[in-house]
Amino acid sequence: MTRDGATAPGPITRRLQLKAISGAVAGNLIDFLDFAIFGLLAKVISTTFFPPGDPTVALLQTMMIYASSFLIRPLGGIVMGRVGDRLGRRTALFISVSGMCLVTALTAFLPSYAVAGSFATAGLVLCRLAQGFFAGGEYTAATAYIVEQGNSQHRAFRASFSPMAAYAGTAIAVGIFTLVSAIIGAESMAAWGWRLMFGLGVPLGLLGLWIRTQIDESPEFLAIEEERRRLRTEAPPLSAVLHSQWRRMLFFISILMSHTLSNYLVLGFFATYLTNFVKIDETHASLAVFIAQLVLMATTVLYGWVNDTVGRRPTLLAGCILVIPAMFLSFYVASFATPASAIAAAVIPVLVYPLITSGMTIGLVDMFPREMRVTASGIAYNTGTALFGGTAPLVAAFLIERTGTPYAVPCYVAAIATISFVSVFLFYNQRRAAPNVVPAAAVADPVA
Repeated sequence: MTRDGATAPGPITRRLQLKAISGAVAGNLIDFLDFAIFGLLAKVISTTFFPPGDPTVALLQTMMIYASSFLIRPLGGIVMGRVGDRLGRRTALFISVSGMCLVTALTAFLPSYAVAGSFATAGLVLCRLAQGFFAGGEYTAATAYIVEQGNSQHRAFRASFSPMAAYAGTAIAVGIFTLVSAIIGAESMAAWGWRLMFGLGVPLGLLGLWIRTQIDESPEFLAIEEERRRLRTEAPPLSAVLHSQWRRMLFFISILMSHTLSNYLVLGFFATYLTNFVKIDETHASLAVFIAQLVLMATTVLYGWVNDTVGRRPTLLAGCILVIPAMFLSFYVASFATPASAIAAAVIPVLVYPLITSGMTIGLVDMFPREMRVTASGIAYNTGTALFGGTAPLVAAFLIERTGTPYAVPCYVAAIATISFVSVFLFYNQRRAAPNVVPAAAVADPVA
């Protein structure tokens, strides 16, 4: 019997855990594949879907569309979170990957501005908004599903496969983009290659959809359903979730913002920064980010294990401290404007900020009660990601344009990381993951 009164699920085999992980991470891979493709194609999109003129203005407008898809994510998090808490994690995961696959296919067939004028721009905006909506319930539902499919040990390690799959999607996108760019060249990429890039996400989406038809429901959700039938109750309404969890949501966002800002600077901005500001050719810029993604996949899983071994709090504090010099060093190394310096600059941040990622990811599960977990974590995660992740490329480009120095970006990271450090230092009470800890009790009203 767990502390919240529900019957503990029976033993779960390693085979079932592997099946659950593969099914859950499929959508994360597709989600980040799509967003990485959009970021990598930002320069092409700015000339394809906007009228001729100032290329910097067009690029900023493209970054605004990139950010807009994140701004609708909290709404997707609420809707898909309600599905996950009322109908099951598996149902939410199936709907989200279906929607993302459809939108990716539609994007590949959009007309250009030269053909449809402002209707082309409007179509792009609608596709990005729809993509953001369906993605809003993906990451949190997948992470909850993975962790709920195992025992109380190695929770952060299992949770780390959720962001690892997301980074795998980004790595695949960067690898394909680098290969296709080298084969067809920049001119063909601008003419028709961008359609091919988005179209490649469709078969992967269909594969992910099939995988998710093969997975079973989370044992924890089945226990919740049984308890609801026994007590003749329903899932807590949205108002109850907001009223009871708002402090935990704010605390979670205070941790998330350092992760998501660093993450989207590397995933969504760094290739554009290297090509547009440092003047490194697109092939070398893409290669640098690709190598960084491979390193990021390894460090994410490694720090998940470290988190279970050392504890949540010290791991988070170390990440918040180390990410500041790492970002300054990254932008300094990038200024040498060579292929080797581009690779080093992209790799440096991913060696440290996954320390924050590991604590943030398991926090999606540890910090919220299981009966409202997907809704509460979905609202917190997507709100924080929209405010600090989706806006990261736009804010970074704006800061560089206004200040005339790239070091304005690591200064921004330093300010956010300092806030996260203070929040964790003052309010995070759990020093070590412990067996049979009730997830919501792991952070006992951190801001109380």
